[in-house]
Amino acid sequence: MLSILPVWASLDSRLPQGWQLPLALHLPLISLVLAAITWLLCSLLARRLGRASLLRALLLRVRLSLAIPLLLGGELLWLLRLLPPTDLPLPSAQDLRQLLVVVALAWSLARCRGTLLVWVESTAAVAALEGRERLALLDLLDKLIGLLVAVLLGWQVLRLLGVSAGVLLTAGGFGAAALAFGARTIVENGLSGVGLYLSRPFVVGDVIRLPAQQLQGEVEAIGWFHTRLRDPERQTVYIPNGTFISQAVQNLAQIDRRRLELEVSLRPRDRDAVPAIVAELQGLLAAEPAVDPGLPARVHLVGFGTSGPLLRLVCHAATADQAAALDLQQRLLLLIGTVVERHGAVIALHSRVQA
Repeated sequence: MLSILPVWASLDSRLPQGWQLPLALHLPLISLVLAAITWLLCSLLARRLGRASLLRALLLRVRLSLAIPLLLGGELLWLLRLLPPTDLPLPSAQDLRQLLVVVALAWSLARCRGTLLVWVESTAAVAALEGRERLALLDLLDKLIGLLVAVLLGWQVLRLLGVSAGVLLTAGGFGAAALAFGARTIVENGLSGVGLYLSRPFVVGDVIRLPAQQLQGEVEAIGWFHTRLRDPERQTVYIPNGTFISQAVQNLAQIDRRRLELEVSLRPRDRDAVPAIVAELQGLLAAEPAVDPGLPARVHLVGFGTSGPLLRLVCHAATADQAAALDLQQRLLLLIGTVVERHGAVIALHSRVQA
């Protein structure tokens, strides 16, 4: 921008006497003109591209994040030149230019993040993935872009503060010592978060259960250090990512079949009717289309309870849908009641159902 000043001053000197601008206003006007040209170029290039073009969408997103730093850069340089000499450590024109370039790049990445994720999701390779795999990939890309923006800005801020590579190495040594004492948990959770993205035992939207902590909920967000769940009472639960590495996790969303276990207790006098009841229930299970024929479906006398014979019916629904499994359970309970009544028996009050 400073290299344009001589050319701008030469053009301004050729204007009539009344049209010439004060020398102090050249720099802010140059920045305004460059910002307007950048905005117009991005808009004109975008209009020449198709509406479905990724480049068109990116140009429309970055025109603001490119034009504003140009405008601010000229204004800041102008203010620095107007300031009287001082002993305060003010940034040089080169430092300011590098800072604005990094800001423009980081801001452009942040503004293009949503557009890039939509484009990646629409590609054939990503669209062919399963729902949970696609969500995990998009979530990882989103966090990587955010991390890149933070690294760019942090790196430039450290440069402006005059932090050298040697200081960073020294700070790294102190940081390693701090990790050994107080930050071990933070590092463990961070590395565990990376492991969750690589192994993907669950993704956003899955329902998981931690038996050791008696926790269950839907995964709403997977962060670098903790995962946010929504439990059945609709309360928010934050779990450190290190917990998933050291404890067992059940992913209920990956259940392929729902297991049903029904226990029916009869009266002691109904013992003679048990073989006929078991045989008929076994035949009804084999004929039920909602029961998976490839998995065990059995009815057995498993013992004698306080009330009498104890029958157990075990089967698997042909689907993982919980609502369909509950419908099947309801039909089986009604069938059990009908069969028991047909053979002159009576169901005791403490029968058990587990699904």
